[in-house]
This record gives sequence, C-alpha cells and structure tokens, in this order.
Amino acid sequence: MGDIYFNGTALASEKKVKFNGTDMSNVYFNGTKIWTYYSETPQAFTSSGTYVLDPAETSVQYKLSGGGGGGGGAIGYSGTGDGTAGGDTILKVLDSSGNVRQTIATASGGIGGSGGGNNSTCDFSIPSGWANPPWSSTTSDGGIGSQGSGEGNPSGKGGTAGSTATGTYTINADGNDHTLQITIGGGGTANTAGEAGGSGQNGNSGGAWLLYIIS
Repeated sequence: MGDIYFNGTALASEKKVKFNGTDMSNVYFNGTKIWTYYSETPQAFTSSGTYVLDPAETSVQYKLSGGGGGGGGAIGYSGTGDGTAGGDTILKVLDSSGNVRQTIATASGGIGGSGGGNNSTCDFSIPSGWANPPWSSTTSDGGIGSQGSGEGNPSGKGGTAGSTATGTYTINADGNDHTLQITIGGGGTANTAGEAGGSGQNGNSGGAWLLYIIS
C-alpha cells in the first residue's frame, strides 16, 4: 500500500482523509488503493478469543499473563493437599483453514500452593505500563491457602501468581497468517481442607493485550 503526502509529509494511518467534508475509509488512484484509514488501537482479552488479521497489518505487539495457582490445604485436615496449577495463556497464529502455523508465546500459569505453608498470598505484580483492562487488581493472582488452627495444623500455602510474556510478532510476508488465537489461562483450583469458614481460594485467570501495527 502506498502513502498520501501533504506538504511533503506522509499521512499516518490513523489520520483522517476527507472528501467534501466526509471521512474516507479508502483512497484510490487510477483504480489502485493507495491508503486505508486504520486506527492502531489495543485489544484486551480476559477470556479466550480470536482476531482475524487485517492485510495491512505488519506486526503485533503482545503482553500475556498466565492464571494464578490455587491455594493449598491446611495440614492435619481430611482431604488436604496441594492446589492445582493455573492455566497457561497462549498466543498462536493460524492459517485460513484453522491450522496452527506457530505458537508465538506462552505465559505459564502459577504453581498450586502446597498443603501447609503459613497461608502466604501471591498477588500478581502488574508490570509498569500494563493497562487495565485487562489487568485489574486481581488478574493472574494466586489464591490464598486454607486456614489452619495453629502451630500444629498450619495453614495451606498460597498459589503463585501467573508468569508473563511480552514481545512483537512480525506477520509472515507469505500472506498465510490469517488469525490470531488467544487462549487465556484459568485460575487453579484450591484445596479447601481447613478450618470452617477458612477455605482456600482459587487462583484468578490471566489476561492478554494485543496491538496491531501498520508500519
């Protein structure tokens, strides 16, 4: 795709071109499209989804976080044990038939808390510049462990927070990159063995943020 110049400067893709006061989506010269209006706007995911790539897009910036692990059970209670791990958040690129061409990145889920461990909490530390949505105060947090009765029956350990992955994916020039598939990792399940009213908590789901770029 070409560029439109005004006073020697190429118009950025997100700038408007008007004709008789009306915004134009596309501009043609001798029947050839030379410009398309396109706004580079980030997209947040808190649940799994897909995105069909625009032919004009050349790269995708991404930020991912996995689900937090579930809290562990307290020691000395029936059925106590570890919480389960949080799910991985995964970004893949598919062809037009839905076949996976490449796994772009994976942010691993947190580890489930062990049985016994003094009930530590494992909040996800939101990196600087990461936006809400999708990263609220609880996204990717590990769950707290179940409450024990004291020194002889220690509380379960909290699950760890989900990990992160960031980067830029350059869209293949062969034209066969068609769809991005985003799988959001769910939170791990807590082991709830412990004092009445003090059950452990499940981990929280992860998130994803994508920005589609035209160079």
